[in-house]
Amino acid sequence: MFLLLHYLIHSLQPILVPFCFLIAWTLVFGSLWIIGLTTREGIVALKRLHQIPCANCQFFTGDYRLKCPVQPLSALTEEAIHCSDYTPQDKDSKCLSAN
Repeated sequence: MFLLLHYLIHSLQPILVPFCFLIAWTLVFGSLWIIGLTTREGIVALKRLHQIPCANCQFFTGDYRLKCPVQPLSALTEEAIHCSDYTPQDKDSKCLSAN
């Protein structure tokens, strides 16, 4: 039984070595491809999140309990990207609120 298995393995070895070589490199390139796709999707999501204007809005409170009194449900979410109530902060109002 083992002698038959021994001859079978030795007769298939010229075929198995290149086959395993191709399988190994396919797994390596496939893994690199998946990592590249995931990185690209992460960058796209990050760019979309950086478009949220809430931190520069005059209505933004910075308090975790009520981030925005005008749009409390959509504050700091993707829905706030095109917020109709967005008003940029004045530079003077920052100085006055700090005093």
